[in-house]
Amino acid sequence: MSSHPETEQRIREAAFRALVEHGYADLSIKDIGVELGQNPSIIYHYYDSKDDLLLSMLDVFVEIFVGQQNEQPITDSEAELRRFVGQILHPTPAQVEQVMFSPPSDIETAISRVYVELWAHATWDDTFRTETTHVEDRIRTVIARILQAGIESGQFEPVDAELTADHIFFLLKQGIHTRTTTDRDDAVERVQTIIDGIVTGISRAE
Repeated sequence: MSSHPETEQRIREAAFRALVEHGYADLSIKDIGVELGQNPSIIYHYYDSKDDLLLSMLDVFVEIFVGQQNEQPITDSEAELRRFVGQILHPTPAQVEQVMFSPPSDIETAISRVYVELWAHATWDDTFRTETTHVEDRIRTVIARILQAGIESGQFEPVDAELTADHIFFLLKQGIHTRTTTDRDDAVERVQTIIDGIVTGISRAE
């Protein structure tokens, strides 16, 4: 396969848009080529298959939300936890400009649809299941790290950081899934309110 970062970026963007429009089952390399505005054969110079491309897209996108989080110092755990939760629930076009030249205006809906489509496919595909497990582990690890830092600094009560991280992460997943698969337009806001309550409940701030 060839390697040309800018072209690969444009192909991933085209795959993202095509996946949002068609869904995984109906998505073809031809559809991605139409979004790309080029002969779809060019995609095979960079990716072996549709799945290879989508897995690459997923791997790159998780960097938007996780990135170097595990290496950055945490000075205000409560603020950082609220920021990270907000970043997951309310992604902005500016966040995804690292991997997309022109993100959709409704990036929240687009990312939610991609999440539901790829996680649903992981039900049947072991390769995707391995990748989605890796993605979830990385996000949950960030949450646990922030919680642990807050516990050690005295900002949070001495809760079980891993269990609390699981609780928060499961709520995040449910909010995104519900927003995408039901008419509950308030799903994300309600989840954010619940998580805000959890954070407030463990905070020692007076």
